[in-house]
Amino acid sequence: MRSDDPTEVVLSAFYAINAGMRANDVGPIRAYVAEDYQGSDAGGRLHDREMMLTLYGAGGIRLEEFEVSQVETKSWARTVLISGKAFIRGAYGEHTFEHTLRFLDVYAERGAGWKLVASHVTDIVPS
Repeated sequence: MRSDDPTEVVLSAFYAINAGMRANDVGPIRAYVAEDYQGSDAGGRLHDREMMLTLYGAGGIRLEEFEVSQVETKSWARTVLISGKAFIRGAYGEHTFEHTLRFLDVYAERGAGWKLVASHVTDIVPS
C-alpha cells in the first residue's frame, strides 16, 4: 500500500459507522458521515444524514445481526469506494426484517478527514 493511500483510514471509518449502527450509537455517524450525504436503501428510498441519525439512534432500528463480507476497496486521489456483501437481521418498531445485500459506499476527503458521502444497497435475490 502506498504511503499516501487512505484505504486504512477509510476502512476504519467504515467499520466504526457499522459498529455504531449495531449499537444504536450515533457518534460514529456524526463523526464520519458527511453533512450532505445521500444514500438509497434496498427499496430505492433515498435517505440523508439526518435520517441515518434518527434510524440508528436510540429507539431506532435494532440490528440483531449485521455481518459484512467480501469487502473490497478502490482508491483514487480524494475518493475511496468500499463494496461488499452484508447480511442484516433486525427490527424497526414491530416490523422485522432480514436481508442479504450488496453495498457500495463512497468516501471523499473533506477538510481534515474522510467522510461517507454516498451509499447504495441492493437486495440479493436467492437463486
